[in-house]
Amino acid sequence: MISNAGYINKKKKKILIVGPELSLRAGVAHHVNTLLSSPLSKDYQLHYFRVGPNQNDSRIIIILKFLLTPIRFLWRLWILKPDVVHFNPSFDPKSLHRELNLLALCKLHGRPNLIQFHGGNISDLLQNGHLPFYIKLIFRWASHLVVLTNIQKTPLLRYDPEVKITVIPNMIDTTLYYSKKQTCSSQYRILYMSKIEYKKGAYDVLEAIHFVIKKFPNVKFFFAGEGPDREKINLLCCENGYEDVVKLLGYVQGQNKANFLSRGDLFLFPSHYNEGMPYVLLEAMAAGLPVIATRKGGIPEIIENNVNGYLIPPGQPRKLAQAILKLLSDVKLRKEFERINRHKAETDFDIKIVCEKFSLLYEKLSSDN
Repeated sequence: MISNAGYINKKKKKILIVGPELSLRAGVAHHVNTLLSSPLSKDYQLHYFRVGPNQNDSRIIIILKFLLTPIRFLWRLWILKPDVVHFNPSFDPKSLHRELNLLALCKLHGRPNLIQFHGGNISDLLQNGHLPFYIKLIFRWASHLVVLTNIQKTPLLRYDPEVKITVIPNMIDTTLYYSKKQTCSSQYRILYMSKIEYKKGAYDVLEAIHFVIKKFPNVKFFFAGEGPDREKINLLCCENGYEDVVKLLGYVQGQNKANFLSRGDLFLFPSHYNEGMPYVLLEAMAAGLPVIATRKGGIPEIIENNVNGYLIPPGQPRKLAQAILKLLSDVKLRKEFERINRHKAETDFDIKIVCEKFSLLYEKLSSDN
């Protein structure tokens, strides 16, 4: 629970959290779910407003939702009168255009707001090296901006040095993950937990297996997740004779996820995307796993090369294999990475610590208003 007495009023302040459908298996939906169930719910009235389509919506339903969302939002503002509106877009044009419409209504209604950017980077949206007009409007109308990393913050300030911006990382409940791993001494277990597709690096892992099992034939690779390429990955495993080496487990969550991570020796995240701050990396760190990831997006702010893991270029299975072999060959280094990652998860990303930062910002915005 957030302990600072100054944050808590007799009448709880109302925070309207805007985000996607909560059942989606995506980072922003996971973040909104985490916020709503966090210690913030003890000190604030947290309300949720859904934006965007559901996974199986038809084109007509998507269009209808797009047209009706501003009306629904305006009605919610009028009825609820929130003290702060907390938007959660990613650096994606569709998401930002949708949020801009709601932000305009928020501004007209005189409600303080914060825009928390998630995956991607502002550089993905530049047009001939310049910010699009709709991004400039967001900067102008937002009461405050929040980003996940300093890697995201620096270019934003370059384009608008006057913008009010705070770095607040993603958060996890570190008590849910075991600091002492339950490993199987007879074999190494290497974990991949993400969408099973090309741009998440699933094929890079598959190609790296050939080089790893030459030196460590007792290694097992476990893929947790779903995705468009799962069947193709399964077929390639059969074609290459990896049926006893690779296990495809499907989507894992809750206690099953904690158990999955607790039994690993290494964690792989070879994404090709400009990631923001992937929750799976924080969870792997909380479970005390050494991490091998790509030098993309905000990842280098979580994983420092040769400090608590290895960073490799995306799309290079040989380099991935080399990093795996280095860690499997060096027990002392693995233990050091495990210790650092667990400590970093507890001190930088624990849910109680991060909620304090949101509390400070909510209080400042509501007081300014």
